[in-house]
Amino acid sequence: MTVTITPVLAGTDTYIADVATDGTDLTMTVPHGLGAAPLEVMVSARTADVNSIAPFAATTIDTTNVVLTRHTTGAAAATVRLVARRPHSIGK
Repeated sequence: MTVTITPVLAGTDTYIADVATDGTDLTMTVPHGLGAAPLEVMVSARTADVNSIAPFAATTIDTTNVVLTRHTTGAAAATVRLVARRPHSIGK
């Protein structure tokens, strides 16, 4: 059970991270630090096997975290990129 979160950009309005799992985790909690619930959340494949992303969905989006849930057990290891953006009007 290993989840690795590698921040790519931690800005005021945008948070981007590569999130990797060894395949045994059904949920991955990613703290975004935006201070408000993101208006937009996008998850895309980062591994060569694009099919490895299919089971992932953002199931909880709140002011501190985005929770990614994998709906398939025993799936292969995967790396996905998470992009979370809050409305620009909230930014400073």
